[in-house]
Amino acid sequence: MFTWWISWLWVWLLWSSSWTRVGEGVGAAWETGINQEPPRGLEAGAPAAGHKEVYVGPGMGGSAVQLMGLEGAQHFATQPTPQTAVVGSTVVLPCRVINKVGHLQWTKDGFGLGTERDLFGFSRYAMIGSDDEGDFSLRIKPVLLEDDGLYQCQVSASDGVPGIRSHAARLTVYVPPEPPTVTPPALTTTAGVAVTLKCESTGGRPAPEIQWVDDSRRETVRTGSTVETQSMADGKRVVVRSRLIFTPRRSHHNSSITCLTSNQALSSPLTSVVRLSVLFPPEVRLRVRPPQLVEGDDASFICSAHANPSLLTYRWYHNGQLLQNETSRSFTIQKISRSLHQDTISCEVSNKVGTSKKTQGVHVQYGPVFHELPRDVMAETGKKVVLKCDVDSNPPSSIVWLRNGSEKILGSGRELRVVVGPSTAGLYTCLASVRGFPDLQGHLRVLVKGPPMIVSAGEQQGRMGDTVTLECSTVSIPSPIRITWTYKGREIDLSDPRYEVMEDKQEGGLRNLLLIHDADTDDFGAYNCSVVNEYGVARKQIRLNEERRVPVAMVVGGVVALVTVAVLVATLFLCNKRQTANKGDTVV
Repeated sequence: MFTWWISWLWVWLLWSSSWTRVGEGVGAAWETGINQEPPRGLEAGAPAAGHKEVYVGPGMGGSAVQLMGLEGAQHFATQPTPQTAVVGSTVVLPCRVINKVGHLQWTKDGFGLGTERDLFGFSRYAMIGSDDEGDFSLRIKPVLLEDDGLYQCQVSASDGVPGIRSHAARLTVYVPPEPPTVTPPALTTTAGVAVTLKCESTGGRPAPEIQWVDDSRRETVRTGSTVETQSMADGKRVVVRSRLIFTPRRSHHNSSITCLTSNQALSSPLTSVVRLSVLFPPEVRLRVRPPQLVEGDDASFICSAHANPSLLTYRWYHNGQLLQNETSRSFTIQKISRSLHQDTISCEVSNKVGTSKKTQGVHVQYGPVFHELPRDVMAETGKKVVLKCDVDSNPPSSIVWLRNGSEKILGSGRELRVVVGPSTAGLYTCLASVRGFPDLQGHLRVLVKGPPMIVSAGEQQGRMGDTVTLECSTVSIPSPIRITWTYKGREIDLSDPRYEVMEDKQEGGLRNLLLIHDADTDDFGAYNCSVVNEYGVARKQIRLNEERRVPVAMVVGGVVALVTVAVLVATLFLCNKRQTANKGDTVV
């Protein structure tokens, strides 16, 4: 402030010694020249005799005001315009005057700076240019915050020529802020728990913008922040404070959050970093080796976890049941079987922050087996039946149907629909195939329902005194309801211990055996077998004949005869062989 007063006093003394008019002081002369009233009788804006209109137009970096009236009137070719400058830079406020006759000075906020080009008391200020060109531009080097203000270029009146003033031009000085400070500079926290971060930027002009950057994602944090601004003692610079409420995730561990400040005085933003250490429960990954399990393989389940802190404990579960004494990072099942297919294996990992569990489904590949063996089907002619091949395998089997040994494929899939009749009855085969495993075959018959049929021989034999057997085998679809034996017109009394009946099922029917113990002469003769099912009755006569015995003497004689013949053949063979050998040894 003292410098300003010295400058003003110096200018005033200069004016008072050179610009004094009769009856007027310097101040009155300056004001009279600058604030020249138009001649009486000349209304503002109206041309008068000997005067021309005033034109305002552009000119050389500022606005030029040309006074075209009085011969030799001084006027501005270039006037200063509003500018901005950064502290430490150089700024030039232009001012160029045509036909300058008065003294020129610059004012700042209404205070004169002096009329000399090297302005006394203002070492950073100078009027540059040349008098010949009328250039009196004001250069400020270097710019300081105190240079912020309103500047005007003024020329005093002289010899009847009125004084002039330029437009007032605002010089706005920008100040870069100090590097931001963050609180806290380092933070240890738990994932999912909200924390508050603070960033303060001091001394900037204009107020700096504060942004938060999530370095783990390299993106700006757009929510959760608030900003407050406070003016400093000089009334021009400010302090800006930002507060961020932030919820860290596990991905923020060993990462950072950056506070970034910028304003017009900075060529690049200023930054400050909050280093993050985030505690989080285990992040579990579970895999199985080999990736594709085949029945009989050893299956290894491997559990890996990422956590902070890294001190971990492991537990294993099978179908949700804890496996005792399994506490390592891996778990092995020896020779895995199909019974474990679609079971679950779980790995649970814990640290002091929390517990996480990962579950892996078990998928075992195995060859085809029957859930239930194929069953024969029977129906009346013209009825539709469904043949089933209930096979379990992983992956699912490819199933085709064949009939009576033919390689012609009748159909595919688990079921085959057939219309029953003589042409479709027979033995069917379902063939189940899975790549990499042996094929599986199942057989069933399609049977036509009808009356029974007896297929046993009509002549059968037995020995006197032995237990003889009569067979009555039947083909019957459905199975017989009743089988009876009669002899000589009377039904066999099965309560008699000499008689016994045995039955066993056979393909498509039943085998019925009548046993007669200690058979005598009266037991040999014609028997009748009757078979009844729900579709009808079959009857057949079966004759029991006595088997004749060969006498013992005949048997012994036959054996002796055979032995004798064998001895004679052997003797002849040996003799013949000896004679052949003797002929080979004779010398001629």
